[in-house]
Amino acid sequence: MSIFSRVRKKVFNRYKELNYYRKFFSAVDHDSEGALQTKRVLMYVGIGHMYLTPLEIMMYHILRSKGYQVDYYIYDESVQANEVITKQVIETQGKEKFWRKSVHNARKVLHASKVEYKYIKADPAINELLKSVEGDLNAIMAFQHAGIDFGDIVRGVLYRYYKSLTFGEDAAVMALRFLQTALTNYYMVRKLHDSNHYDAVFFSHGIYCTWQPVVSFCEQRALRYICYDRAKRAGSSNFNVNQPSPDWSFDAAWKRFEGHALTANEDAQVSQYLGERELQKGDVYAYNDSVRASDINQLKQQLSIPLDRKIITIFTNLIWDAANVSRDIAFTSAFECIIRTIEYYRNRSDVQVVIRSHPAEKVLGTRERYGHLVRAYFKDQLPDHVTIIEPEMSVNSFSVIDMSSIGVVNTSTVGLEFAMMGKPIVLISETNYRGKGFTYDATSEENYFETISSLLTSPTLLTNQVSLARKYFYMMMFLYQKQMPMIYENGIFKQYTYTSWRKRDTADQLHRMLDDFNQSACVDFMYWRP
Repeated sequence: MSIFSRVRKKVFNRYKELNYYRKFFSAVDHDSEGALQTKRVLMYVGIGHMYLTPLEIMMYHILRSKGYQVDYYIYDESVQANEVITKQVIETQGKEKFWRKSVHNARKVLHASKVEYKYIKADPAINELLKSVEGDLNAIMAFQHAGIDFGDIVRGVLYRYYKSLTFGEDAAVMALRFLQTALTNYYMVRKLHDSNHYDAVFFSHGIYCTWQPVVSFCEQRALRYICYDRAKRAGSSNFNVNQPSPDWSFDAAWKRFEGHALTANEDAQVSQYLGERELQKGDVYAYNDSVRASDINQLKQQLSIPLDRKIITIFTNLIWDAANVSRDIAFTSAFECIIRTIEYYRNRSDVQVVIRSHPAEKVLGTRERYGHLVRAYFKDQLPDHVTIIEPEMSVNSFSVIDMSSIGVVNTSTVGLEFAMMGKPIVLISETNYRGKGFTYDATSEENYFETISSLLTSPTLLTNQVSLARKYFYMMMFLYQKQMPMIYENGIFKQYTYTSWRKRDTADQLHRMLDDFNQSACVDFMYWRP
């Protein structure tokens, strides 16, 4: 396709998108609906045009239709840094070009959708705060203000910026920009709430420099917040009350539904979706591009693993994802766990240590890979009892579970699937399904090796492991994640499931949550049968 054809297609698609929003929301007229706006919420959106924008627009209008006055805030061109302005973006597109285009698109879409938005503005007082740490990366990383560890917020967003735990030579410059953004958001939400006394605040993610300062402010003021993000299943989102969205914990619901057992239909749903996850047909991201192996011994031979060896498989996460780092319990890091495990079993001829690198290293990209780090540690002389399965290798994750004797997981969902398949799984970090009765939860390095050694001798399953894991899987996939009224194709929003604003389904899950969020008894949005 020629450059002219690509540009023409892009322009046409943008026109079609804007025209769709105009037509869909043409009947919106909140002023004439007569709803008394006695309640007020803040939608602290930040990045005005991204994959969550269709959801945020819909929530804005639903809240207004329910009588809420809604303040919708986004960044303008003046912001120096945020989560989507990564090093890769700067190197390939340029920050100014990329961000001007993003803000321009946000204006167009929000205008077409009849969203009344305002801009996030920096407080002049921030400049004085920044003078004390300018050019000093260590000082920025240690920076605290108003009882908030802003340095930790900056560290997390730098991981995302560099897609690595190793920062570049410009780290002090970028860290200062992210600190400025984080402080801007804190000062802005504080000023808005002091003026408007919100009933609640809505925002996505809950981490990084845009939203984590808002979380901190809400927690300081005991102000209710609703946090959301795209979930695993296509077209679905997860929503938390007073909890950042990367934290998929639903402990209150797990306890509340302790007496519930899966019905035959619910259990069948679990089996069907578990089967679909082999190739992730119904998920947002498909990491498994090869089918599940029918002959596990053949797979072992392909990976040069002796057939008589017991296999300990360590499943990794993306090394730079701030949602997964700093949640360590048994070790100081996942990398330390890998190295210690390799060294501990170096002289065991009956044990193979397999490192399953997360396929997202290929799909989402990273500048640091666990496979490379492990090989570098051993100076490219990998011990014979170690196998690294790289993302480019055509090995299905379920095949890896099939061939493993024991699984070790940091925070990945694969640990839950491991437990469902009747195999012992050991958790080394804090994750949402830790402590639910179907995982071995390592509390220290010593406890970790005691557990692994015991399971190698006697691979004992925990009481009701499989049934508990299947129940948790059902709750996570079908109750916690909410199917939203949006249709995406190849990650691009196409349309709402409603035919028009007037014909929306006011009894669906989104409307129910927006009815319930402000009730004091609402601690989550987990709805199950009576």
